[in-house]
Amino acid sequence: MSEPRRPLVLLLAFGHGLNDCIAGFFLGRLVQIESSIVQAGLGLFMYNVLAFGGQYPVALWLEKLGKPRQVLLLAYALNAAAIGLFFFTPQLPVLLAGIASALYHVAGGSVCAKENRSTNIGVFAAPGVAGLIFGGYAAHAGLDLLPWLLGTAMLMLFMLNRFRFPIGGVSDDNNPRAFHLDRHDLVMILLLTVIALRSVIWNLFQLIHDREYEWLLAIAGAAFAGKIIGGWVADRIGWKLYVYLSLATATPLLTFFRKDLVLFCIGIALLQSGIPATTSLLIQSTKGKTERAVALSFGTAIILGAVIFYTPYREHLFGEVAVVGIALSMTLLFLLATGRLRRST
Repeated sequence: MSEPRRPLVLLLAFGHGLNDCIAGFFLGRLVQIESSIVQAGLGLFMYNVLAFGGQYPVALWLEKLGKPRQVLLLAYALNAAAIGLFFFTPQLPVLLAGIASALYHVAGGSVCAKENRSTNIGVFAAPGVAGLIFGGYAAHAGLDLLPWLLGTAMLMLFMLNRFRFPIGGVSDDNNPRAFHLDRHDLVMILLLTVIALRSVIWNLFQLIHDREYEWLLAIAGAAFAGKIIGGWVADRIGWKLYVYLSLATATPLLTFFRKDLVLFCIGIALLQSGIPATTSLLIQSTKGKTERAVALSFGTAIILGAVIFYTPYREHLFGEVAVVGIALSMTLLFLLATGRLRRST
């Protein structure tokens, strides 16, 4: 299967940003509208379970279906239906948006990850955080985005149906492997842990700047730029080397300059810039099972990071020593994973 053309990658990246913007707006409005904290919390919880936890089942389904365009169209049909329903009730649309998000992340990410180029993975991944934060900010500011979101979602449905997708299925091999823990499985687990630990640090600093919307917008911009630049550079100097360099440079910036907006955002950009390269290594470790690797990187690892972060001891994660410790743990696990990956390929 050939590599997807750049206009298609850009369209799917835009759709990723729009998808997450819709979700961010829904979640922000749900917290404002819902009088019961329990109900609002349940809505947020269910969205995350569906949007992130649902990605791996979607990946297994897509491997057998082999039709990413249809899955992408289904995702935006659900988004459009959710926007229309949100005029009347906020709860059901949040659930539909969660399902749509799982579908879109896996199908769109898998198409962009064909030929396993970090550049395309970075371009696809970049708008997600920016869209989520912008949608949440718009809800907080009281902006009425629903008509605009509905119109843009309908436009995405039209464009997805018109664009030419690469010929062939998404998977290189649609026959699932029998379960056994071989070296590739161990590499996959180690890489997942690295991504999950990165998610812990990301959650940590988002919480530090909760309700500081200027900082959050700057952080979103830094993450956006970091993923695009990081994917491009990693393809040229090597995925493994780039992850080492980005981690080594990001750690001191995030640890000692968290009150300096410019240096802190550079650290965030470097932290997030390793995502495309790590995802490429994960695709390699799963022997070309692109959908599974994308689902594990964009979904399962994020859930793992949230579970690690939301512990009774999370207040102790705010110290400089903890940030350095997490970063060192990521580096050691990454060394172990890539060493085993090299010996098994």
